[in-house]
Amino acid sequence: MDTENLKQAPETVEPEAQASAIQHEDVALKTAFRYFADVLLPYFGIKGKAVGIAATELVHLDVKVFHEDFNFDMEDGSCAHFEFQSTNEGLEDLKRFRVYEALYSYQHKVPVTTYVLFSGKIQKPMAEFTEGVNTYRVVPITMQSRNADQVIRELQEKQECGGELTKEDLVPLTLCLLMGGDMSQKDRVEEAYRITRGAGSVGQDEQDKIEAVLYIMADKFLESAEKKELMEAVGMTELGQLLVNRGIEQGIEQGSEQEKIKIAKNLIGTLDEKMIAEKTDLPLKTVLELKKKAAIPMA
Repeated sequence: MDTENLKQAPETVEPEAQASAIQHEDVALKTAFRYFADVLLPYFGIKGKAVGIAATELVHLDVKVFHEDFNFDMEDGSCAHFEFQSTNEGLEDLKRFRVYEALYSYQHKVPVTTYVLFSGKIQKPMAEFTEGVNTYRVVPITMQSRNADQVIRELQEKQECGGELTKEDLVPLTLCLLMGGDMSQKDRVEEAYRITRGAGSVGQDEQDKIEAVLYIMADKFLESAEKKELMEAVGMTELGQLLVNRGIEQGIEQGSEQEKIKIAKNLIGTLDEKMIAEKTDLPLKTVLELKKKAAIPMA
């Protein structure tokens, strides 16, 4: 087992703070994939086109419950299953992925390939193991092997030469805080905003989605003082305001059920349902009904 990158968080980090940080990162990654699966799948070298987000019901095995991270129905009839990992638990994780993959394949009668996106400082994760006569493997995607400085520099040069940036050019910026490179996290976010807002050929809706993911990432990776400087430097879109606690709390303080529902509607597709319910003080049932009515399609 590769133990080089186990337990990335420092021992001084409080468990609650560590869990909150991991949840933030998980939400950001899921939001990015929900919005931009059509770009991110080929960006990570995954062949074939995703035609929809697959079933999300729970898979049961005796008393254990396995929650999938993200499933995509592919045009060839297979399923691409994504796991997002900020720690590398090696064999234990692989065995869990194997169980879920086998159960999902059996229940839905489709072949499943599991892709594991590793963030943090993980560079050489364990990707396969042999047990009995069978070898199980996943397809690892390590964010640290990608260079944020290079991604940003290439887009800067394209803009400076008068080239039009496309959605495919901009989407990798949503993950730049997870990549390797020498630029500070604050500089990465600021430059990502500058590039995105200078891309006039990309519609406002797509720009808002990119900024939404960047806000969630920045909320995890930047210190309070840095976030304040960022807010002053880049300004805040209406969507961005709804993604930080200050804006959410202001709406909640008004005490209006209508205000809470308005905020919840804006957060659907960006945060998970439980987090929306907690932030808006709405019943989870209400949030689920709002999501059902919204019927957000995959980007």
